[in-house]
Amino acid sequence: RKKRRAGLCPLTPEEIALALQALGIDRNIQIYIASRKIYKGESMMGHLNEAFPNLVRKETLLDRSSLEPFRSHANAMAAMDYIVAVESDIIVPTFDGNMAFAVDGHRRLIESF
Repeated sequence: RKKRRAGLCPLTPEEIALALQALGIDRNIQIYIASRKIYKGESMMGHLNEAFPNLVRKETLLDRSSLEPFRSHANAMAAMDYIVAVESDIIVPTFDGNMAFAVDGHRRLIESF
């Protein structure tokens, strides 16, 4: 609880849904989940799924045979998430980690040209 109150935990899927709704994001937008683990697990995804039914992951966009060569390579799997994040219209990092910093820096660099 102490870490959560200090803002040191990722947003829950419910908090993400509430933030996106407050921003007026169209509920039919496609949302790519670039995460291996969801805060408190998949059981927490109900509200986000209900609010934004068009949720996808690399595992739902690619067939099993296309993804299989990369499954045992965490860096390659993360690279796929990175590419999608860099090319997305909107990115909502829910955890202030290296991926969020790298994507933000990349997007800012590209915008400066």
